[in-house]
Amino acid sequence: MFCAGLLIQQTVMQDKLPIETNILALLPKDQQDKVAQQAFEQIADNINNRVVFLIKGKDKDNLVKAASYFNDALTAIGLFAHVESKISENQQQAWGSLYFPYRAQLLSEQDKSNLAQAPDERVTHVIEQIYNPFSGVSGGELKSDPFLLFRDFLSARNTSDGHFSLYQNYLLSQVGDDLYLIIQADLAGDAFDSRLQSLLPQLQILEADVEQLFHVKLLHTGSLFYAAHGAESAKSEISTIGVGSLIGIILLLLFVYRSSLPLMLALLSIGCGLLVAFVTTVLVFGKVHLFSLVFGASLIGVSIDYAFHYLTERLAEQNKWDPDFALKQIFNAISLGLVTSLIGYLGLLIAPFPGLQQLSLFSIVGLLSAYLTVVLCYPALARSPSKTKLPNLRLLTAWLALWQHKSLRVALPSVLIIFAFIGLTKITFNDDIRQLQTMPEDLKAQEHTIKDITGVGNNQRLLLVKANSEELLLQRLEQLSAQFNEWKTQGFIKSVQSVSQFVPSLKTQQENYQLVETLYQQQGESLSNKLNLTEAIEFKQSFKPLLVSDYLMSPVSEPLGFLWLGDISGYYASVIILSDVTNPATDPQLVAHYIEQQADVQVLDKAAEISAIFSHYRLFIGEMLLAVYFLIGLLLAWHYGVKKACKVMTPPLIAGVAALAITAVFAIPITIFNLLALLLVLGIGIDYTLFFAEQKNTINSENTFLAITLSAITTVLSFGLLALSETQAIYGFGVTVLTGIIIAWLLAPLAMNKGTKK
Repeated sequence: MFCAGLLIQQTVMQDKLPIETNILALLPKDQQDKVAQQAFEQIADNINNRVVFLIKGKDKDNLVKAASYFNDALTAIGLFAHVESKISENQQQAWGSLYFPYRAQLLSEQDKSNLAQAPDERVTHVIEQIYNPFSGVSGGELKSDPFLLFRDFLSARNTSDGHFSLYQNYLLSQVGDDLYLIIQADLAGDAFDSRLQSLLPQLQILEADVEQLFHVKLLHTGSLFYAAHGAESAKSEISTIGVGSLIGIILLLLFVYRSSLPLMLALLSIGCGLLVAFVTTVLVFGKVHLFSLVFGASLIGVSIDYAFHYLTERLAEQNKWDPDFALKQIFNAISLGLVTSLIGYLGLLIAPFPGLQQLSLFSIVGLLSAYLTVVLCYPALARSPSKTKLPNLRLLTAWLALWQHKSLRVALPSVLIIFAFIGLTKITFNDDIRQLQTMPEDLKAQEHTIKDITGVGNNQRLLLVKANSEELLLQRLEQLSAQFNEWKTQGFIKSVQSVSQFVPSLKTQQENYQLVETLYQQQGESLSNKLNLTEAIEFKQSFKPLLVSDYLMSPVSEPLGFLWLGDISGYYASVIILSDVTNPATDPQLVAHYIEQQADVQVLDKAAEISAIFSHYRLFIGEMLLAVYFLIGLLLAWHYGVKKACKVMTPPLIAGVAALAITAVFAIPITIFNLLALLLVLGIGIDYTLFFAEQKNTINSENTFLAITLSAITTVLSFGLLALSETQAIYGFGVTVLTGIIIAWLLAPLAMNKGTKK
């Protein structure tokens, strides 16, 4: 009752369920670079909360009508906090408002080079622009910027937007005969918020209406759609696999025991285990990660063994039933089974990996609770004898009889061992965290098209750059951008995006200022004479530093301002984005090698970082599994002696190795999740053999085998059906559990005492 009250307080009385879904929460905190972590979070927040739409059509005016209608309807849905389809007058003037006061110290790279080498050519350039009817040079512009340097600077800054042109204040792009109009929207919350995801059907209806009314095609991309697809896939798998397995288990219990009491008792032990495990984990960690909840629920397959053996004894004894004596009969086996299972999970508890620690605590507490429920509650709740008889055990009896023959006891394990060693030669490892995601082809195709149209690039590489001050960071960004832009010119990089493109370092601003001042002094009179001006051209601008803070406060920074991270843990940091790095054929790793040589540059690849951590802990769990097998072997050798301990350990050991081999044969890469599945196979498989080993003779072996068979079936229904999952990692986990449990069940009679027949 106390735990039930805590559960209500932790769930019903809280605004949100204490369940964590962020995969990053699993990771060891000390292995996550603080600067890199904040950079990732800032960029992820910007990307995750943004949705991009493209409206495709043939007629500009029709696209504008469709965009206007779509914009108004999007705002009304409640899905977005802000929808931007038009470029307002203020936004168009923002560039001039920000940069014009600093125009004397802002130069494009081309102009800076020309002024340093041939400043006299600038006069000729200005005259050509003035007499060019398409240049649009006005008298006011010529008065404020007689050398037209500012317009060149703005033009260079806007080259990244060259894919689009303005039409009635909308951004339009043309590819072949098709026109594309872009609309961007910011979500009214988090992309992973189920409340927002529930509004997506309204968006789908709206998109269909717009396509039908205006005869256009709508494309969209954003984390919202991937998150919604993942949530929907999870719900579908839970409903088909989870609910299906639960129904199967209930029907199985009713079929075998033909009474509601065994069903209630089995569900009681499982329910108590899950309840106490959940409440305890929330008390210790604050939240339960979905990873820990799903894999920690493996205690169902282990703890239900305790219930099955007790209930099968009740079914077999009929009127001779003595609930207290029955508990004594199975007490040694279930206690030893509990200890061996706890050894495995205690190994995970020492790992400095929050996800594994949670999984360990959840499983340990759950197993103990389920065990205590059987030991303390079952004798009191199951006082009355069973009114039904044992089902027909002919097939189980026949299988047990075969194990009395030495040929089977040698041949079957030998064949499985040979197969396992052959299968292990095909083993491959893949720790890529993206195996936990399902990426629908339709969404990927739309994202690919949108990136092509907008010129963003489909493969982006994020580089984190750190320095000791804002000025040093800007200088470093300029140095790196210069190299990357050179490779861009050569076609090795599609685009380079950096804050230094919009805010030059003070060093560069001062250099530009001196070049401009010298230009006015040396060429001002010449330009004035050639233009027949009544007033002399004089340099009157004072130096006023343009700071990053000025840029960030301007609407100009909206597209890329998130790249500037500022002061983090004593460093100033910013991010450079490279798109579509191809490298020359003569040096396939040209860009990567250059980045590796820069001590202050770090590739910001969160997926690779998490995958590397998963790889490390895959090795850790592998080593821990070997240690667990060894410790359990020592325990069994102390309890049974070496010979019998080998008989008890052999089935789960072969089951684990063979399951891994079968997984490899199916071309499924081995991950941390497959090794966790082996821990489950060990915990359940050792229970199977322990119950056979505890039989003094084979007089009750059929009853034991029935309980083990029921346990195996429930485990397969609970976890083996995960092999139907569309997610690669979960599918692999399911295959390993399914094959491992079946093999452990087949080999369990190896631990049976020989010689006595029923």
